[in-house]
Amino acid sequence: MEKDVARVIINEKQIRDKLLELSKTLIRDYQDKDWTVIAILNGSLIFLADLIRLIPFPVRLDTIDAATYGESTLPQGETKVIRQFKIDIEGKHVLVIDDIADTGSTLKRVLEDIRKYHPRTLKSCVLLNRIGRRRYDIRPEYCCFDIGDDYVVGYGLDYNNKYRNLPFIAVLKDECYRGDGVVR
Repeated sequence: MEKDVARVIINEKQIRDKLLELSKTLIRDYQDKDWTVIAILNGSLIFLADLIRLIPFPVRLDTIDAATYGESTLPQGETKVIRQFKIDIEGKHVLVIDDIADTGSTLKRVLEDIRKYHPRTLKSCVLLNRIGRRRYDIRPEYCCFDIGDDYVVGYGLDYNNKYRNLPFIAVLKDECYRGDGVVR
């Protein structure tokens, strides 16, 4: 897989350092609260797992499956919620975790759905924030890294459901894409 990488934009140490910093903030903000984390599958899994292992108190956890990209490097219309979370969140402090805030479509849709269940508070947390393609006024309360317009893979992010297991965030070589539109 690493032979397909054009360049690493965020290395393993940078990720680890930022997770430690974020975990301290989350501990401060959520300690002694009835805290629920809802992760958006599949891209957030690695970020989620590494992050919650740094939290020294109980975390209620569920997932939601939503898709915007399909097999493309560009968002494919509106976000589809494929599987809804099942945990009761009424009156709870809820944090939605996703891999990337890009156009804002996924977070917008998921946050709108979750609000219907009347959480006490609702915030979002992303590993990557790409504001250059934002279509909706979505501003995650917690963010590890702001990035440019490059299409990135690794640390949970994929291209065509591959490269999620790279331990860093990278841009692939052009020849790795299947002519599915503009590569970013």
